[in-house]
Amino acid sequence: MRIPATAILLPAVVALVCLPFTSACRPKARVPAWVQAAPGESLGAVSGEAGWILAHGEIRALLARDPAVDRALDLFLQKAHINPRTETGRVTLHIMGAPTGGETTVQKGLGMGLVQLQDFKDPAALVSALAEAFPQEGSLRLGGRDWPLHVILDVETSGIKAHIRAASDEKGQVWIGSLESLNRLASQPSLAAQEDMALAAEWISKRAPIQGYLQPEALLGGLRKGLDASLAKELPQGVKAMFWSVTPGVGKDAPVQFELAMAGKPEGISQVAPWLQRLVAAANAVQSAPGAAPELMQEKRRVGLRCTLTPEQLKLVMEKLGQPGISLLRQPSGPKA
Repeated sequence: MRIPATAILLPAVVALVCLPFTSACRPKARVPAWVQAAPGESLGAVSGEAGWILAHGEIRALLARDPAVDRALDLFLQKAHINPRTETGRVTLHIMGAPTGGETTVQKGLGMGLVQLQDFKDPAALVSALAEAFPQEGSLRLGGRDWPLHVILDVETSGIKAHIRAASDEKGQVWIGSLESLNRLASQPSLAAQEDMALAAEWISKRAPIQGYLQPEALLGGLRKGLDASLAKELPQGVKAMFWSVTPGVGKDAPVQFELAMAGKPEGISQVAPWLQRLVAAANAVQSAPGAAPELMQEKRRVGLRCTLTPEQLKLVMEKLGQPGISLLRQPSGPKA
């Protein structure tokens, strides 16, 4: 008799979480490209193929918290003649946290978002469209070079001004956000330069169509209001980075491949097992999903989980991670990056 994978997932976590993995077992894969360029001050991000993420209402709702940046993205896509349904590039939505304008600025929804566009079909055309459609104003230093800043729009809400600009780099990446967010991007090392971030990011698939990241401490601070309070309390202190990825199956009810990786202080990672147990138990309570046995990996400073989930289980897991918008999945179209 075949035992469903989720039926053995919980005891597998209990048994394997205590096994140390030697450096010889460590995957050698580099971090995903969007993480390599991501701003070091990003509090969280959702990254996906353009055809999926731009058409996903709940994902766009994250960006809609910063209506000026959301509007600027639509304006750029329109003037650059980009069809999200046929584009295979990657779009990443970053949450940059409170701007220096203070809480009032945050409440107005200005200055929080930063959009990263990369790996588009024709990056040269993307950069040309930016230069042709939007006037240049100043420059931004990225990768040791000065790049033109282009005016997307200027808005004012209740006396609060937002100056939305865009810049590109030698790789054809385009960044859209407030002047403050762009300056923070330029002034700080990338997310991948932080050791804990890189350790966790290495343990998610670079080819996964949908990926994301959270700073758990920001999560516990109230970034995701819908997080289950008791689950939040069980997440050990010292966990600095949490990356996840989802690879949908073909078909509405097809199982999905899910990855979760966390990194941080050894004392925090050593206490992650109860938190993982509760996360898995919550998913297990929904229904069982047949498939390969789950895989758990652990080193001194990071822990990773790979498993197969049903769409309903994924919905619950992502809600527990404070990412409810990821519950409505469909297979992105076009070839993988």
